[in-house]
Amino acid sequence: MGFIDVKNKKGTADKNSPVEYSSWLDFWEKKKGKKASTCEAMRCNGKPDVGGHVIKSGEGGKEYILPLCYSHNNKPEDEVFKAWEDDLVSVK
Repeated sequence: MGFIDVKNKKGTADKNSPVEYSSWLDFWEKKKGKKASTCEAMRCNGKPDVGGHVIKSGEGGKEYILPLCYSHNNKPEDEVFKAWEDDLVSVK
């Protein structure tokens, strides 16, 4: 799979991580079976500060977690950025 357009999901700032995980970033790492080493937004070398809630641009419904730096996690909900589709982990 290649890269896709994603954008931040609004209204998730206070969303608690699942009980078995210490954070959304921990959730992503355990589901992927690897440590997040950089922000997963294309061409960003920032450190992965959080597991950000994103949706695929144009879909609007299904929510995914993606390791993001604070800068990408704080982008407006309507600002699209690229990420590798294989890096998305479904919340549901």
